[in-house]
Amino acid sequence: MALSVYSKTQRYPLAAIEASSKYYRLLRLAQERIAQVGVLTLDERNIDACLLAVLLMGRYEGATYRPGDPNSRDSFTSLQSWSHHDGAMAILKVWNDNLSHNPATYIIKQIRRGLIKSSLLRNLPLPDWMLNGDRFGERDLELDYDHTIVRIVNLHYASASLQQKNGEQFEKAEELNNEARELDKALQDWAAHFPSTWSYKRHVLTESDPSPRRPFYSLTVYSYLRHGYAAVWSLYFATRMLINSTRLRILGMSRPNPLVNFTYQRLECNAQLKAMADSLASTIPFCLERFKVAEYPNSPIRQTSITLSTNEEIKPYLANLIVWPLTIASSLEEIDVRQQLWFRSELARLGRITGAGVLECAEKGQWVTL
Repeated sequence: MALSVYSKTQRYPLAAIEASSKYYRLLRLAQERIAQVGVLTLDERNIDACLLAVLLMGRYEGATYRPGDPNSRDSFTSLQSWSHHDGAMAILKVWNDNLSHNPATYIIKQIRRGLIKSSLLRNLPLPDWMLNGDRFGERDLELDYDHTIVRIVNLHYASASLQQKNGEQFEKAEELNNEARELDKALQDWAAHFPSTWSYKRHVLTESDPSPRRPFYSLTVYSYLRHGYAAVWSLYFATRMLINSTRLRILGMSRPNPLVNFTYQRLECNAQLKAMADSLASTIPFCLERFKVAEYPNSPIRQTSITLSTNEEIKPYLANLIVWPLTIASSLEEIDVRQQLWFRSELARLGRITGAGVLECAEKGQWVTL
């Protein structure tokens, strides 16, 4: 994995050759070991090792992926890395069925989070045994978010399945619409419990700022005390974009009813979608350290100055904080086209910075649509 990322980010082909050689040796070894290992030999001593190996193999496939035919719409869903996700799901189920009397390890928690994300991208439902985040080590605010996101993934799948069915499914659409509205409210309640120190401040850049336009979607930017707080808010903004986008799809399948103002509900969803997209776009520059804020507390009007840092290299660990929110935002067609293109170009750029080749699909017309 390290050799592959080094090769891509530093343009050093010899590292890619060595990475490929090691990877295919690992594949052969894994196939031999899998044939020897049964459910009874998977225990708490080696379950993490198996999961971690499969995770890294999947990430290697994603890192080395090259966008192909720009006219193809099937490249994303046919990625080879998805087979590793399926393998991780199978191993995690072995843990759930046989070993979950032991506390979940950090690796088990992270693998499940990754599988929730990949299920959304592949439009797959989550199995019942994966729904309880507490069982997999989620706690406190993370558990509250987990309760909501697993329902959103399954709701998204249900709405897409309903759209593909022939015939009128008005009652089911109304049921899904009510659930979507409930989940959007749950996300708002979740954010209401954030500590006050996590809050953001709004700033407006001046037109005279000598900055390239690419790092900023608009002149409005948000600042936070820490990058971690910005990452949580980015996740909130993107998830609310997802649920309102899903709800718009559901409303399109609902039966016209004089007692229910669906036009108002659509307007409400579009307004929330735009507000969340604008907030996410305003948060990304801070996450990537495209500007710095200095405050002067002794000033009579608490003066604030903003220094742009658009020429500095983006740190990969900061880029990774917002890859997932950007993945969601860039996959939604209901947002403004110009904004969607900006999200996609930012995601592709972060893919080049972090060495994740699959993210470059976002700019090549092969990206997933949620």
